[in-house]
Amino acid sequence: MWASTSSDRSYEQKPLRVLIAENHRDLSELMSQLIDIEPGMHCVGQVADAAAVLPMARNSEADVLILDLTLHGGSGLPLIEELTTAMPALRVVVFSGLANSDEISREVKRRGAAAYVTKGCDINVLLEALRSNLGRPSTPPS
Repeated sequence: MWASTSSDRSYEQKPLRVLIAENHRDLSELMSQLIDIEPGMHCVGQVADAAAVLPMARNSEADVLILDLTLHGGSGLPLIEELTTAMPALRVVVFSGLANSDEISREVKRRGAAAYVTKGCDINVLLEALRSNLGRPSTPPS
């Protein structure tokens, strides 16, 4: 189990602050790097343990959380309601490779997730889900 936080950077405009909750470290690192090179976005941390997601979300002041449903120490599914109740401004984008994606999509949205994106999709689908759920433009200003 691991967790890391990124130090703050100065930006001309406030970047979209993204927290990643993913149990596969390599995938989490790759997503973090992709988010950090995306204009208008910044990865504020990574977490793999279910029990650490809420404290990390609070401490990082994330705008949006990328949440895998399979985490160390428990499922991400019950975390959706816990997170959206404790932090109403936080938007949860579920990013999962579980089968039955239509059924899971309905369930995570019923629990309060803003979006459901399947692993294996084009990275732009995930980036669009992050932006669109916060009223950000699809293409950030240059």
